[in-house]
Order: sequence, then C-alpha cells, then structure tokens
Amino acid sequence: MIVTTRDSKRAQRAQHQAKKFCALATVLAVLFFCNTMIYAQTPPTAFLPLDIKSGGNAAELQTIVDRALQQALGDTSISFLMRSQAEQLVDYSGTWPPPPDKLQKIAEQTGTENLGVGQLTVIGNQLSIDIKLFDLLSPKTPTYYYKTAESVEQLPDMLQALVGEIERYVQREIRIGSITPEGNSRIDSGAILRKIKTKGGDLYDQAQLREDLKAIYRMGYFNDVQIDVSDSPKGKNIVFRVLEKPVIKSVIFKGVEELNEDDVKGAANITPHFILNPTKITEAEEAIRQLYKTKGFYNSQVNAKISYPDDTGAVVEFTIDEGNKIYIKEITVEGNEAFDDDEILDQIETGERWFMSWLTNSGLLDMTKIKQDMQKIVAFYGNNGYLDAKVADPVITQEEEWLYLKFVVEEGTRYRVGRVSFTGDNLGSEDELLQLLSVRNTEYISRQIIRDDILKLTDYFSEGGYAFASIRPRVLKAQDSDRMDIIFDIDKGSLVYIDRITIRGNTRTRDNVIRRELRIAEGGIFDSKALRQSTQALQRLQFFEEVNITPEPSIDPNRMNVIVEVKEKSTGTFSIGAGYSSVDNVIFMGQISENNFLGRGDTLALSANIGGASSLYNLAYTNPHVKDTELSWGMDLFSTEREYDDYTKESQGGGVRIGYPIFGQWRAYGNYSFTNTDLTDVSENASYIIRNSVDLHVTSALKFSLVRDTRNRRYGATEGSRNVVSVKYAGGPLGGDAEFTKVEGSTSWYFPLIFNTTLHLKGAAGQVFENETDKLPVYERFYLGGLSSIRGFEYGKVSPIDPVSGERIGGDKMWYTNSELIFPLLETQGLMGLVFLDFGQVLDDEQNFTEFNDSIKKSTGVGIRWLSPMGPLSLVWGYNLDPLEDEDDSVWDFSVGGTF
Repeated sequence: MIVTTRDSKRAQRAQHQAKKFCALATVLAVLFFCNTMIYAQTPPTAFLPLDIKSGGNAAELQTIVDRALQQALGDTSISFLMRSQAEQLVDYSGTWPPPPDKLQKIAEQTGTENLGVGQLTVIGNQLSIDIKLFDLLSPKTPTYYYKTAESVEQLPDMLQALVGEIERYVQREIRIGSITPEGNSRIDSGAILRKIKTKGGDLYDQAQLREDLKAIYRMGYFNDVQIDVSDSPKGKNIVFRVLEKPVIKSVIFKGVEELNEDDVKGAANITPHFILNPTKITEAEEAIRQLYKTKGFYNSQVNAKISYPDDTGAVVEFTIDEGNKIYIKEITVEGNEAFDDDEILDQIETGERWFMSWLTNSGLLDMTKIKQDMQKIVAFYGNNGYLDAKVADPVITQEEEWLYLKFVVEEGTRYRVGRVSFTGDNLGSEDELLQLLSVRNTEYISRQIIRDDILKLTDYFSEGGYAFASIRPRVLKAQDSDRMDIIFDIDKGSLVYIDRITIRGNTRTRDNVIRRELRIAEGGIFDSKALRQSTQALQRLQFFEEVNITPEPSIDPNRMNVIVEVKEKSTGTFSIGAGYSSVDNVIFMGQISENNFLGRGDTLALSANIGGASSLYNLAYTNPHVKDTELSWGMDLFSTEREYDDYTKESQGGGVRIGYPIFGQWRAYGNYSFTNTDLTDVSENASYIIRNSVDLHVTSALKFSLVRDTRNRRYGATEGSRNVVSVKYAGGPLGGDAEFTKVEGSTSWYFPLIFNTTLHLKGAAGQVFENETDKLPVYERFYLGGLSSIRGFEYGKVSPIDPVSGERIGGDKMWYTNSELIFPLLETQGLMGLVFLDFGQVLDDEQNFTEFNDSIKKSTGVGIRWLSPMGPLSLVWGYNLDPLEDEDDSVWDFSVGGTF
C-alpha cells in the first residue's frame, strides 16, 4: 500500500479535528453534568396556565397571559404546560383550583413534585394574580403568592417577580435565603456586609463563603469569625458570628525625652476609643522608628505591649529606647568618572554634619530625602548627556557613632545632540521653530532643556490660538554613533477662539475697570501670552488680593470661555509714619487715599510730609483711563517749603497732567503747572542770581515727557530698564515771571548676574536755557549730591559757587553716572548689599559738556538696602576719590521711610 504526502496530511488533519471534537464534547459534557447536578437537587416543578376571570375579550387576554407566563418561566427550571395539554388534564370551567386528588393525578402524568396553579382576575383596568404552589407530597398545605398590576402592560414584570419568588422557594435547599452578621456592637453591619461577596438568592457555595469569612477577618476588627448555616422556607440562612476585638482604653509612651511627645503620638497614630488592631500597632512601631531616624536617632528601638487590666478595654504601651543621635560623617560617590564627587554632591539635599547642624539638622539620615537625592543625581546626569545613567540604592554603614553614606552610580554612554527636526503640523517655517529651541545650541543632550523647549513650542502655538497643541519629543539613537536625534512631533489641533469672558468676585470694582486691562477680547483668537499679560495688568492695579484667569471649554470644541476670578481688597488707606534722612532729619508722613475711587479705578489722595528742613502738602486726583481709553489725566494742588543753606523757598500751586501710550512700551506725558514761589531769609550780600530770583514769583510751565519702564519691580529691580526724556518750558505765551527751557534725560538698566547679583548702570544729563535774561530762578538750576545722584557728597553740595559770596548757585548743565553691583545679604528678609562707583559734574554757564577737567566728582563706597516695615531703608557710606579743601573725605547717607 502506497501512502502519499497528501493522504498523510489529510490523516493528520482528521486526527487533529477529532481531538478538537473530543475536547469540545468533554467541555459540553462537564457543563451538562454541572447543570444536571444543580437541577437534580431541585424538585421538578410545573406550572398550569392561569385561569382567567374577565368580563372582556377573555380569549385575547388568555393568549397574552400564556405568552407572558411562558417567557417568565423560560430561564428557570420550572416547566410550563401548554393550555391545550392542560385542558385535557383539568376542567378550567369547574372548581378552581382543582381538588388535591386531581392535582396528584396531574403530577403522576407530568412527573412533577410541585405544581403551580393560579388565577388572574380583571376588575376594571386592574389585574390581580393569586397562585398556589402545591407540594404534592402534602397538597393540603400549599404556599400562597399574590401580586397586582394596574394595566396589562405591567403584566410581564408582575409575572417575572412572582416566578422569581417561586423559583427561590423550590430551590431553597441550594439557595441562600439571607445573610446577616451577629455579635458586632461597635462595627456597623453594613461595613461587614460590604466585605461579603455572597448575596441573598445566590447558590449555596461553601468555597465562596469561606472566602467571605476571610475577608471579614482581614478587616482587623475581630478576634474570631464563624459561620452558622440553617434552613428556612426561603433557603439557607447564613449567619457570620463575630467576636470583636477590644477597644483601646489608653495609649502610653515611655522613654520619650529627645523628641516632642506630640510628634511621636502623631507618628504612631494610635488613639484611645478605637478598636485594637495588632497590625496597626506593628505599623505604629515602625512609624516611630522612622521618625527617630529622621531626627538622627538611627539605633532607636520601639516595642509595643498590649495588656488588659480590666474589662473596660486594652492598654497599649510603647516603650522607646531613643539611643544616641547619630550623624552622617561622610558622603561619597562610587562609579563616577565624568564628574567629581563635589559636582554630584552639589545636587543633593542630604549633607554631612557641620558645626551648625544643631540648628539646620544637616547630617541627619532621612530615607525619603535620600530617595529624592537619587532622582536628583539621575536628573543631573540626564541633563548632561547621560540618558542611561542609574543610581543604585545607597550603601549605609555605621561605625561607632557615625554613619557613612555612599551613592553608587552607573553612568553609561554620554550622548551628543544629533539632528533636530519636526514632524506634523507647523505654523511657520522650520527655521522659525528652530530659533525657539535651546537644545540645538548645546553639545550634549539634556532632558531639562528638551522639557523647556517643549514649553516654548507649546507656548508658541498657544500664542497663535492653538490652545490644545500637543508636542511629543522622540529621542532616537543615530546609527553607529553616540548622537541622539530629536524629533518633535507636533499636533497643533484646531484654532481656538474666545467665546465669552465672565468676570466674578468684583462687588465694588466695575466690570469695565477690569475689562479695559484685559489683553483678550470676546470673539478673538485664544492667546496664552495675552492671558498672562492680562493677569499681570490686573495685579498691577493693586485692587485685588488674588487674580485668576482660567480658560474653560464651551459647547463648541473650537471655542473657549474665559473666567476672570478676582478677590477684592481694601483700596482705601489711612497711614501715618515716620522716617529719617541725612538731609531732612526726622520726617513725619501721613496720607489718606482711595485708589479705586467709586469703583471706577480712579485715585484720590491727600498726603503730607513734614521734616526738619522741608514740608509738603499735596492733593492729587488721577483717572488712568478716560472713558475706558488709554488716555489718563490728573490734577494736583500742592504747598511746599524747603530750607536751603542760603535761602528758604515757599511754593503753592497746582497742575494738570495727561498721559498716553504712543508705541511699544513708551508712554507720553504732558503736565501744565502753575506755581507761586517766595524766597525768604536771603542775605543782602547774597549772590546776584539768588537776589534776582526773589522777584521771580510765578512760574507757568508746560512739561512734556517720554517714559519707558520695563523693570520687573519698582523697588529692588533685578532686570529691565527705565528711560526718561523730558522738556519743561516756562513763560512766553504761558505767562508768569520765570522764562526758561529745561531739558533732562536719564537711562537706568538692570542686568541679572550669577549668584542672584544684579548690575545696575544709570546715566543722566540735563541742561536749562534762559529764554530771557535773568528769568531763570536759582531753584530751577542743577544741584547734585546725595543718595539720588552722586553719593559721597552731601545733598546739593555738587554745584558751582559764586566767586564773590561763596554761595552755591547751581549750574545750567549737569551729568552723572551710577554703577552698582547689588548682592543679597539676607535674601529671604530682602536685605541687599551694594558697592558703587559714581561720577558726575555740574557745569556753570561758561562751561560745556566737552570740558572734562578737574571739576568731575568721583566717589565710591558701599551700602545696604532693605524694604523694611517702615518703608525703604538705605544706608550708604561714600568715599570722595578727589576731595577739595571744603569737601569731606567721606559721607554717610541714611534714609528710612518714604512718602506715602
């Protein structure tokens, strides 16, 4: 006989299919056996069609009822006799239900032990069903069931409920009738039942009940849990009998000396009147040990003891052997080749013991902190090209009273930055996106720089209206190279518009005051940068304690609502204070102001400064946005008096001012002022310039200024600049006694440096012109010296001197420069130190700016600044680098407080 390869394969397939058939048959047989075993335990039960009593169309209702009953019995072990078969066995027109002997005869013919017989009665629209379930071994004691329905539509649900009750009854030997806990007095029964998976009506499953018992025991509240099972007409009643653990009567801590006992209690978290749980006691022991370790007690021992002195509860006693405080003697690193130990240890927070450890807790072993230090070391390597770097669990050894800590590093390969590219969506050219990235300018790859670049790209797209842009970086190793290519996958999503802007929390400030500060508008494109600028603008108002601008989704996925949430603060102030300066000695200050007048955002203020050599009274009103435009205006009424070395000046007057942004961050200001000035205490031998000024009472002047201020803060700025150019014109068509033109300019720049230091450079210059001879008042000329110009010289003492009278008469030109290096002394308290170098000069009418000669004043020195509770404090010691005979070698200048 010859067997071909094809025949062999057919034979193999046949064998394989036969095996599959046998396996399937086995599974079906097992399922059939299990099903048979369940139903074998259930007495056979049959249901006769219902006898229907109705005055209407009984035949139609009969069909509906039979179909509904048959469907209700479909998923049960109860069989249904068709009406045609039932009518051959029983007379539906006779007595109902049939007598017991007739029912027993039906049972013999159908092979059932239980028989359900029922009647449906219709009264109006209401239906009622009465069913008797006969146990044909004792048919004289049937079980009754009764239900009602309001309409035929409710009939299927009613029958379903009846059949469910009947099935549970006939299967009561294998079904759970009820589950209850007993013996619990403190633990709620509901809490126990929630741990039990077995439910009433489930099949009786001993294995599952054992699992339920274990679940109750694992709650930790019971010393013993047992199960009692009893039979009932509804099935097996399951009772979980529990023996509760005792309540903690008191908790005692012994041996606590070095630590605060409240801290130890908090770590233990064991309190009286709670149920005793040994697992919790063990956890408390470990928690106390860890607390002691974080405080330096590395060898502390904690033991818990539970006693029962009486029936009122348990006493838990923690005995603590604190031991001696142990510090870290040395921290080392192993496995590092690219970086030395100091570079790596600079990244971690854990430190060695030093002489100030008693105050700073440096040198203590804190495992939580050490885990964080391990992550910091990995991050440090990841930011320097070592993407595969790992840090193993540190090695901690103890030698006598010291601990030694070692970090074990596995550096891996150092990767350079390869090709940087983009995939997906784009707003502009690839070169434009590359300009945003910092990673392309670094030699070695850095995870932190990549994260920063993702934020830049996300912000770039968000500023363009793509609020849901997603940037996902992919870092791929270049083939046969130590370079990593970086691909930024960009999904910009849809362009998002602003739907509605809702303002909340403002009870006093008008909506328009807030809306005019916003850099966004309803219907406009979403712009994350504009949101940030809006927040900053509202915060600068100083009207609110908190400002939160939050985008929220709207119904349209391409639109967003913006919620502006503010928390208002008091804007009306009454303040009094005092200060001191080397010029005015003691200064008393007071102010009454309202910075949000009538909720319109206007400012109204009355202030007064009274010092030993000067006084100032001022009433000012400012409207920063006329009719919600960018135009501002204000007015002032003032009265001043100042004592100079050679005369006393008293002035009264007022002014009106306006302001408007012109381009970028430049703002233009205009100011008209009318001042009436009297000079007194002028000696007969005074300089001609001073005596001539006595007759120049009225100054009617118009001043125009351009200002650009980008400083990050007004006091203590660390970056940005302030630039001012101004021209003041008096007399002519404006009238008055004085006639002059005064031009001034200043530029001040702040540059942040390393170690939180700041370089501040300032330059200023000015010149005043007489528009008519002898019409320039002496007080409008230039004087330098003091804290605000050239330090190391007394206030106003840098000035030309009248050759005859020896009085300082000011000059018509001036310039000065300030160079400062500002550094923190106590940064958290805002105390800063500085070193400076100042140059400056005041020129008389005969000199010009090109004449750099011996009259240039030069000084250097040191100082401190502090934003104290009394106001800005400044203390400066200045040294005159080239003093004249009538000049001091050095000058102290001191000022604290400021105008309110």
